[in-house]
Amino acid sequence: MLQLKTFPKGGIHPSQQKISAQASITYGEIPKQLLIPVNQHIGRTANVVVKKNDVVKRGQLLAQASGFISSNVHAPVDGKVMKVFRFSLLGGAIGEVIQIQPDEPGKSYREVLEQDVELSVDLNKLTAEEIRKRIQEAGIVGMGGAGFPTHVKLSPPPEKKIDALIINGAECEPYITADHRIMVEQPAQIIQGIKILKKLFPEVPVYIGIEDNKPDALNMMDKAAAREEGIFVVPLKAKYPQGGEKQLIKAVLNREVPSKGLPMDVGVIVQNVATVLAIRNVFYHNRPLLERVVTVSGSLVEHPGNILLPIGTPVSYIMDKFNIDRERVRLLLAGGPMMGRTCHSFESPISKTTSALLFFDEKAFVQRQENPCLRCGNCVSVCPMGLDVAIYVQMVQKNKLDDYAKEHIMDCIECGSCTYVCPANRRLVHWMRLGKRIIKREN
Repeated sequence: MLQLKTFPKGGIHPSQQKISAQASITYGEIPKQLLIPVNQHIGRTANVVVKKNDVVKRGQLLAQASGFISSNVHAPVDGKVMKVFRFSLLGGAIGEVIQIQPDEPGKSYREVLEQDVELSVDLNKLTAEEIRKRIQEAGIVGMGGAGFPTHVKLSPPPEKKIDALIINGAECEPYITADHRIMVEQPAQIIQGIKILKKLFPEVPVYIGIEDNKPDALNMMDKAAAREEGIFVVPLKAKYPQGGEKQLIKAVLNREVPSKGLPMDVGVIVQNVATVLAIRNVFYHNRPLLERVVTVSGSLVEHPGNILLPIGTPVSYIMDKFNIDRERVRLLLAGGPMMGRTCHSFESPISKTTSALLFFDEKAFVQRQENPCLRCGNCVSVCPMGLDVAIYVQMVQKNKLDDYAKEHIMDCIECGSCTYVCPANRRLVHWMRLGKRIIKREN
């Protein structure tokens, strides 16, 4: 029997709720308006290069990266810039958005994509410098949720010798199935994207990590990878948070990223499958990152699904598309239930990192009384980073962080496993997150 790999330390097994796993990707229409977030990435905010009443074409630069760790933003459709203003984003933050009135509202986005010519790509003629430059110009970022500019991750310093690439197809969060459907429906295209990455790191093996709760994705990707040298599919045991970079590296290669370290410190670069597909589209369609697949699910969604939408699509459009009753929505999450963020406006737009929108009614709210710590140690046993969570939280609450705590709190990946298992209903991940902010502010 095949031995499934996983990370050995901590982790939990929440109810998977992958109820949209068999729902093929559908295509939305162009909404009446798009609100394009200017800052869709980790790093410095991009500089807006358009103004009110400007006519823009699909793929045109709207906001230019303001440094190496920054990312370009492009127009997903032809249209007119109505205004640039600050607005509520998914997750509750307020940020700058570019409002575009599309020329063809109501047009199927599938028709828009079909207008893109399929280009012939000669990998032998692509240089590493050209690949990185085009990825940077296209505004590609990590689409698994972090939003780190991809060209930065693909440009390790010379002293960091990369000897393995890992493609993250774990998608361990409950409910989310966007990456799952991409792997089932576009395995050949993902392999094309991987082959482009291999040009940056010749002779380096590539491992595609996929959890065993996605047998169809495992099968499709395995068939596609079997035709190529140096690309291997690695079946993983379903466990949360397997999709975390450090946990995935440990599961696939049995390498441990050091405290405060990065994957490149152990010779690895990790890329999400959706990011790899976006890279492929840069070269095969000359297309910047303009759209993404979003899982729409939750107790209020009668027919959960996965839909491809242009960046900047308001939540309200999605609610209409899926017949979601606004009056019954009591909780809207961007992302999964473990690491997703609560949203406060139905007009907030999706961004490059929006993997899912989850809609819940009042039944999602369970009245829980937060009680004193029971000293049970559950939070420590499930922490995938092996942190003394209860002790650190107590220090944060008393605002008495010693040097040892400061050193290790920053290793928290905010996965929420500790909060999930706490019998005292303590908001442990909230306090760990606050502790990280305090430490960053002090530095």
